[in-house]
Order: sequence, then structure tokens, then C-alpha cells
Amino acid sequence: MSNISTIAPDLRPAVGNRRTKAFGLVAGVDLGGTKVLAGLSDHDGNLLATMEEPTAHGEGAPVLKQIARMILSLVQRHSDRGPLLKAIVGVPSAVSPSTGLASLSPHLAIPADRPLARLLEAGLPCGVIVENDVNLAALAEATLGNARDCASLAFIAFGTGVGMGLVIDGRLFRGHHGRAGELGLLPLGTDPHDAAPKARAGLFEDRVDSPAVRALYRDGTIPVSEIFRRAGSGDPEASAAITTLAKSASVGLAAVQAVFDPALMVLGGGIGSRREFVDLVSQHMSSLLPFAVRIEPASLGPEAGMRGALMLGLHELSIQTAR
Repeated sequence: MSNISTIAPDLRPAVGNRRTKAFGLVAGVDLGGTKVLAGLSDHDGNLLATMEEPTAHGEGAPVLKQIARMILSLVQRHSDRGPLLKAIVGVPSAVSPSTGLASLSPHLAIPADRPLARLLEAGLPCGVIVENDVNLAALAEATLGNARDCASLAFIAFGTGVGMGLVIDGRLFRGHHGRAGELGLLPLGTDPHDAAPKARAGLFEDRVDSPAVRALYRDGTIPVSEIFRRAGSGDPEASAAITTLAKSASVGLAAVQAVFDPALMVLGGGIGSRREFVDLVSQHMSSLLPFAVRIEPASLGPEAGMRGALMLGLHELSIQTAR
């Protein structure tokens, strides 16, 4: 059993600084294009259990029922700890703060015409909050990871797709429409006005997501993890593919640095968290910007999004308790 308490002033003050011994459970879910990771915490921030499954794809968004089933399964195992009080679900989409509608999800088919939180609540005995998955990972890294002593953080995830979470003084910056950090839409190329309508997922994302990496190597069917392994073993073609990827990624990150100027940039995801990728990106950014940039790989691994979801849920409960 591990504890996910944080001492950040704007995150879980009622739980991180004093043991409430309150009764009840919180669920946190990180929904990705390839897997769903769910975690369960008690009211004091103790991580009780996790569960991982391949993402269910298909018509009618079967993944929504999958999420509810996974959460209820975890709750049943720990029913002695009390009822489920709150569930936080991170999704690879922009989530509107005003309407709760999710959009811009090229790698996962989920309803865009109804609030996902309301759909999930139909299968769960508690309130649900839906948040962008990278925002939740950024929240966790900002409070538990390499950025815990930084006033600002840009967390960029490179993997199935690309996304960014911004944390300023311990608080997420979502933007008016919830679209802050939709880095994949950066307009790049000699004629972005012509190219953008034809983009598969976004002009920047089309250059740095997993399909783009696979397309850089041989027949385009080799898994990204295998390409990195071959590059590490001295395969010159694989090394060239990774170098091209890092060079493309550096363009987007240089734009983030120039506009946002974060104290730290953390790279996560299946691609971004690799040290060799971070080093190559840093190398290429040095020729784009006239100043040094601090870039680190993510320190919390693949559980960052799930832990961020639990932290947000505990924070919401602390606010309710204080009212």
C-alpha cells in the first residue's frame, strides 16, 4: 500500500496535512487509446488497488461500461472501507469546463454530444468528474514528481498521440474551452492552411505520434518500442527514425517554451519518458532557441494519470468536507 498524499497548498489540504480517518473511497481512471488503468484510494490517500485492461473499442463507446465495471470491481474488493464517494476519469480529449463535452479525440471514439460524466454516472453510485488525461498526469508530476518544487510546469506526453498539461502555482490551466495543451494542432509546414484540413490528427501530431514513428521505419509495421530497442542496439535505420522524431518534437516544444516559458518541461508517455528521446529533443532545441531549457523525463511512470485522477478526487472531497 502506498500513499499519494501531497503537501502542495492547493491540493488536498485536508488529507495531505492531517489524517482524517474518514470513511469512503475514491476511484481514479486513466483512459488511453490502448489501455485503461483504474486505481482505488481511501479517503486518506492510501492507494488500495489498481486494475489494468486493454481499451474496449467499437460502436456505442463500450469503454464507458468497461470503466464502470472496473471501478465497481475494485470497490467490491474493498467494500469494508466504505462507499465510493467520487470517481475521476481522465480521457484523451479536450473537456469543456462549461458543458462537460469532450472533443478532439482522434485516437478514441467517445461520445462528443453528451457530457461523459453524466454517461458514466449512470453506471456508478457517485458523482463523476471527467478531465483531460494529460492534465491529470501533469498534476501528479507537479506535486509528486520532478516538478514539485517548480512554480510552473509544461508536461508533454508523446505516445499514441501527443498532448500537454500546464500547471501554474499548483493549479491546472485548462483554457476557456478546455483546449489548452492541444499541442497536436500546432500549424506546421510550408503551407499549413492547405495541409491542416487533410491532417490525420493534427499537423504536429501527425509528425510525432506512434503511427508517425512507425512510418519512419521500414514497412511501418514495427512497434515503436521495438524501434527504440533496435536504435539502442545500433541499427542505423532505427536510429535515424528516432532522430527524425526528436527533431520534429523539438519544434513543437520550442514553441511551447517561447510562448509559456515554464520553469520545467517534463516529457511523458510511452515515447516521451525515454531518456534517450529527451536527450535528443534537448539537443535539437538548442539550435532553435537562444537560451537553455530544462527538460526532464517523467518520474512517475505510466501511473501518473491515474494518480493525478485520485489526487483531484481527494481534493474535491476535501472541498466538500470543508463546506
